[in-house]
Amino acid sequence: MGNKIWELHGLTLGFAIRTTPDGEADIAGLVLSEKAYLLAVRDFRPAQLVSLVREREPGAAAEALIAHYARSESLRASGGRGLISSRGMGGTVLRRTDEVHAEVSAGGPQRT
Repeated sequence: MGNKIWELHGLTLGFAIRTTPDGEADIAGLVLSEKAYLLAVRDFRPAQLVSLVREREPGAAAEALIAHYARSESLRASGGRGLISSRGMGGTVLRRTDEVHAEVSAGGPQRT
């Protein structure tokens, strides 16, 4: 199995981006699912995401990213996909909205 894309990004950012034990992206304390990370790096460079989390702290950075992807321009550009906060194994995780709906339908984690 190869490296996750964020692990490669993390190499150039002093390992500020890592993989959680659950296999998700941890950006300086803010956890994103793989699909959420891939959505975020379409609009933000990895270094920008790290700076956002470090400057605002994980909770406020999560709110800022959720708000960014709730804007109509972002929703149009992302095919209607936004970000939402969801409970994961280790706490709160940002997920793409279509992931959360699929998990709920399959009986998985519930929205918070």
